[in-house]
Amino acid sequence: MDTRLLKKQMTAAYQYSYVRLALNYYTLFEALEEELLVSPQISDCRIRLNQLLSHYYSGEDVLEEVLKLREDITGKVEVMTSYADCFQIYEYVLNRMERKFNSMPESSLSDDEFAKHLMEYITGSSETAVMNGRIKEVIGQLPVRLTKQKFFSLVMEGLSVYIGSSMESLKDMMYTLRTESMVQLPKDMGLGYEEFFQLLEQLQKTDYKNMTAEGFEGAMDKLLDASEGLTKESGFYVMIQEIVNDFCVLLMAGRDAVVDVKEEELYSSIVKEVLEQSHKEEGSFGSDELFHKLTQMEGRQEAFFERYLKTELPQESEEWNRDPDYIRAVNVDRLLSGSSFAELKYLSSQEESEKTEEGELVDRILLEKEAGAYFKELEEVFAGSSKQVVRAIMAKVLSDLPVYFGSMDEIQSYITGSLTSCLDEAEKETCKELLEELMDDENKLV
Repeated sequence: MDTRLLKKQMTAAYQYSYVRLALNYYTLFEALEEELLVSPQISDCRIRLNQLLSHYYSGEDVLEEVLKLREDITGKVEVMTSYADCFQIYEYVLNRMERKFNSMPESSLSDDEFAKHLMEYITGSSETAVMNGRIKEVIGQLPVRLTKQKFFSLVMEGLSVYIGSSMESLKDMMYTLRTESMVQLPKDMGLGYEEFFQLLEQLQKTDYKNMTAEGFEGAMDKLLDASEGLTKESGFYVMIQEIVNDFCVLLMAGRDAVVDVKEEELYSSIVKEVLEQSHKEEGSFGSDELFHKLTQMEGRQEAFFERYLKTELPQESEEWNRDPDYIRAVNVDRLLSGSSFAELKYLSSQEESEKTEEGELVDRILLEKEAGAYFKELEEVFAGSSKQVVRAIMAKVLSDLPVYFGSMDEIQSYITGSLTSCLDEAEKETCKELLEELMDDENKLV
């Protein structure tokens, strides 16, 4: 890779990441200090980060350990996401039971009138992407009254758009379907998160058909508390991961970056002061000198990022993929991509074999094989779930698929059929209410 281009990219990346690391590290310290109860998992990640920063400033090579911390945080967030996906299924179930226990207003529109109302909302945009997004949102909230055979048929229709596409794109979709339908859950999901795991087990065993008002209120309260806990825990993981990503950039770009000594001293002094304070159990934090340094950072992040965006990497090729400097540049680019958990690139025979498989195009036989395996897994989940939970899973899967309707008439027929086939008036009214909220919320954004 051209030395001049490499130094230009690495310098801009190094400056941008160092500024972000200093500011975000300070913000993380403040946020955790204000938190009354920090989970052991978050505390462990924070301690590991502090130790690695200390070793870095002592001149040690810590890239391998920082990458390991990044990998561990990614795994923990996958667990958080799995819990969120599972709880979303049970929230769907409980939401549709609310009118059985609480008196709530009903829609003034008949099923046919409401279906027409939904179609007006869907076709209210001339942009195909927006219309497809609205279709998927509506499908995710409509009552589900499908046989398994009809459901599997609709899934196949949705997946058929991948015929002719790369195997990688189909596998990405299958991963989404598996994780969001409770087919594929992380191993040791309960390890360290016993409270979430116990609630999940309780929700799985609940008899929703014979649920009492007291049981409903209790389940809703626990689900709300769990959702708030997941949001907070995930938020801290993302904060730490963003710092870790910038730390990785410093380690990868440092040897090629050309930075003024005084500039680097400013950034490092902020990080070191926060690091020093994090080792103290108590005491005031934030000297006037530190706040003065922080004000000097104003505008630098934006300026360095604009400078970084002006550097362009050569287009990927087999030749470039054998260049360690190019791989390093690609990884820096991925770390700064805005996706906190972007997968990094490695040179290995394993990667090359995976790329060969991913380059394979999907045909009907491959699609039926992939879908058939998923349906078998889904059958096992259905067998151990109540009818209400099965319907919730079906609704989630159908809303995840690419839009599979051939015309607006087909969409209207599906909507009308979903409403008229639902004989549970309480559930139907809740679905209408949720759909009304969905339409109102989008109208407020227009």
